Amino acid sequence: MEIIDYLRLIAAVSVMGFHYLYNGIENGKIGSITHEPIAQIAQYGYLGVNLFFMISGYVIVASVRGKTARQFAVGRALRLYPAFWVALAVTVVFSLVLGGERMGVTAQQVLANITMVPTLLGQPFVDGVYWTLLYELRFYVMVFVLVLLGQGHRITALMPAWALLMCYIWMAAPELSGAAPYLGGYYLWFAAGAIISSIADSGWSAYKVAGLVAAYVPISHLELTTTTMLKTLVFLTILATVIPRVRTLHLPGAATAGALTYPVYLLHAHIGYMLLDTFATESTKWPVYAAVTVFVLALAYALHVVVERHPISRRFWKWLLDGTLGRIVALMQWVVDRAGSLETRPRGTRPEEGAPVPSHP
Repeated sequence: MEIIDYLRLIAAVSVMGFHYLYNGIENGKIGSITHEPIAQIAQYGYLGVNLFFMISGYVIVASVRGKTARQFAVGRALRLYPAFWVALAVTVVFSLVLGGERMGVTAQQVLANITMVPTLLGQPFVDGVYWTLLYELRFYVMVFVLVLLGQGHRITALMPAWALLMCYIWMAAPELSGAAPYLGGYYLWFAAGAIISSIADSGWSAYKVAGLVAAYVPISHLELTTTTMLKTLVFLTILATVIPRVRTLHLPGAATAGALTYPVYLLHAHIGYMLLDTFATESTKWPVYAAVTVFVLALAYALHVVVERHPISRRFWKWLLDGTLGRIVALMQWVVDRAGSLETRPRGTRPEEGAPVPSHP
């Protein structure tokens, strides 16, 4: 869907603006320049992350449809890890040259970041934007478990129930909401995106509306603030895709826009911080902003072409991930299927009566 590709790029540009024009200066990683008045707008650019999460929930329905657990796991890993590993290596090189004390890295930190979940190993992220990938992985793990258990076809039916559960927790035990995986917080955006995708596919129902409202209430906190209004705008933007004319819009460059989003997101933050801190001054900040933006976009395009799009690269990464992760998942599936067949066998039935026994030469 071309509108989704455009929204992905809008989310990435929004986050980039947040980091370059506001957050990098605010947290001291860009120490050579000060805020401009536009920072008052750019400070809300972090909501691009919320849009990303909502889109991830939206597209998961199509990502799961007709897939085995092995196909789903390898497909998601192929989407996330190769570009991430290369972007991590590029960021490390910049950190070693320009990072200094504020953005330097250690060998242990880099090794832990290869997993994409370094904080679970007691190490900080090489680039601060990687924290969102942990949420993506957890969401994919939840979906993967459902597919592994043969419940992938029920994902769209389960999402409103998940949203209702998170809303209940938000009201009954707010200290738990968002404090643990899957209980609230950013996961509300994943659930909302999946529910809207289901509405776009098969229409409205009272159950889906209840799930959508349940997701929105904790997101908005039922407050009238600038942040709430902007979150509502994000929500309504994705909701607009239930309109057939919106879903079928033909937009120029949509495929490229969508393809560049992930590489831009992976590369822009710390590399941009280091370049701006090194080269930007109060008198040259705007030309340097432009140059850094162009450089990051060019770097992202190169990463996309060489790592994500090149046929040889794609074959290599698919071979590697299917031969490792795919085999592990296949074994897990065999164990689950075997356990299921044993559970359904009538009690007291001998193996040769309940199921065929493989012969041995």
